[in-house]
Amino acid sequence: METLQSLRNTGFASILPKISSFCHTQNIATLKMDDFYVGARNRTTTETNIFHFEVEIFKTVVDMQLTKYRDRFSETSTQLLEYMGALSPCDSFSQFDKSKLLKLTKLYEYDFDDSDLIDIGEQLKIFYHSYIKDERFTTLKGIYVLSRLMG
Repeated sequence: METLQSLRNTGFASILPKISSFCHTQNIATLKMDDFYVGARNRTTTETNIFHFEVEIFKTVVDMQLTKYRDRFSETSTQLLEYMGALSPCDSFSQFDKSKLLKLTKLYEYDFDDSDLIDIGEQLKIFYHSYIKDERFTTLKGIYVLSRLMG
């Protein structure tokens, strides 16, 4: 969900130059983004082309996707997926995030006693530094493969 939100906030600005370049390469005519948008029946509006395409089309579509995502997954499920992603061994554990893993313990608070919660931060440091240097873990492609190797 964070990725979609980030796409909504900054994605249009990053993809517009790519689209313009593609259109130029393919000899496809493009609009000047600072010109006023011409709507249905060739009526000029008071909004610019960039406003129309970014706000009324791009952000509207991303908002629809965010709504579908929120409707499909509960907040707890979303957090679980996000926090579990912090254990992904892909790219030498590049997504490893101790703070997310500590938040994961809160979702399973009944599975940890007080002493576990005190020790888990240090255990995560040991885990990360042990496995990032172990060649058996450098080429893993997902959490499933990590769990099989550790099991």
